[in-house]
Amino acid sequence: MTPSTAWQLDPLELAAGFPLGLGPGPALARALPGTPTARGAFEAVLRQALRRPPCVVSFSGGRDSSAVLAVAALVARRERLQPPAAVTLRFAGVPAAEESAWQEQVVAHLGVADWEVVEVTGQLDLVGPVAARETGRHGVLWPANTLFHAPVAERAAGGTLVTGFGGDEVMSPGWAWDRVGRLRDRTSRPVPADLVELAGAVAPGPVRRWVLDRRPEPSVPSRWLHPGVDAEVRDRWRALRAAEPVRHDRALLGHWWTSRYLQVTRQSLRLLAAGHGAAVAHPFTEPAFLAALARERGHSGPRHRTREMVRLFADVLPQATVSRVGKATFNGAFWGPHTRAFVADWDGSGVDPALVDVAALRREWAGADPDARTHPLLQAAWAARV
Repeated sequence: MTPSTAWQLDPLELAAGFPLGLGPGPALARALPGTPTARGAFEAVLRQALRRPPCVVSFSGGRDSSAVLAVAALVARRERLQPPAAVTLRFAGVPAAEESAWQEQVVAHLGVADWEVVEVTGQLDLVGPVAARETGRHGVLWPANTLFHAPVAERAAGGTLVTGFGGDEVMSPGWAWDRVGRLRDRTSRPVPADLVELAGAVAPGPVRRWVLDRRPEPSVPSRWLHPGVDAEVRDRWRALRAAEPVRHDRALLGHWWTSRYLQVTRQSLRLLAAGHGAAVAHPFTEPAFLAALARERGHSGPRHRTREMVRLFADVLPQATVSRVGKATFNGAFWGPHTRAFVADWDGSGVDPALVDVAALRREWAGADPDARTHPLLQAAWAARV
């Protein structure tokens, strides 16, 4: 099969199962006064997608895809454009992925007429027929669940595939200097321990790194890597965290936008969609939205996911959707019969033994719930044999 490598990731990233660090691209420009609000920028992204029909929303029923579908439906009605279509995947035998009640509630609330539910019974597993086709076209795409969008992209041929990618990250707290931002805007009461955080925020790089390293480890051990390799991966994670600007707006426009995590995912989805003759849009990660969001937030990041959802989307979504907690997980959908057959017969080839402990990786794959970070390695090993 050609291409057969995870060409987007370097060898260490492939072994770790995650893009590490920042890319070479420039930071986004700041939004100027008078430019659209974050909600206005979000609508503008969807307006452009609707003007290239069919506009097909990859709709899981979670908060992010629901917001995308709701705003797309609003813009289409207001501007008399062809309404968006929603395509939902349902995974038979994967209870953790069950979202049908949430999906039905949102569709009924919005009055979406064009909603297609695709029943998935194993064809989307890691080395199943869809993965074989997409890997043959593009190599191993990261993240592995990029292939979940393939059935949706097929239905967007000639038009635009729209996803909710990036909503989890930009709408939620968890940025490196959240606490400092809340202290600066006086929305949190200081305690003595904050003196270290405040000092770290204005200190030179080594001191800032020390302050951040006092916090809990940002990544869990990668049991399938040799110890020295795992230590290097952890060090890369810590360096990435230390590079994040203290001001939230600068973190959004520079650190987040140039992160390899964001850029590789956008690239993967763009390739997948193009392979089916579709353009792709991700309103939560488009430059105009991020620039507007950065201007509105300033130096302080989001305090609460629900508060951000209320601020931007309470007028178009059911209250229960706006305030819900938890979300579906899809790991079980990856491990279908094709993947289990490959793992049972795997001879240890197709991975770099200088980085990967083959015996440990075999044990990981034999477990009840293998770590999702090993999915790219599994696909690369499989592609090397085909």
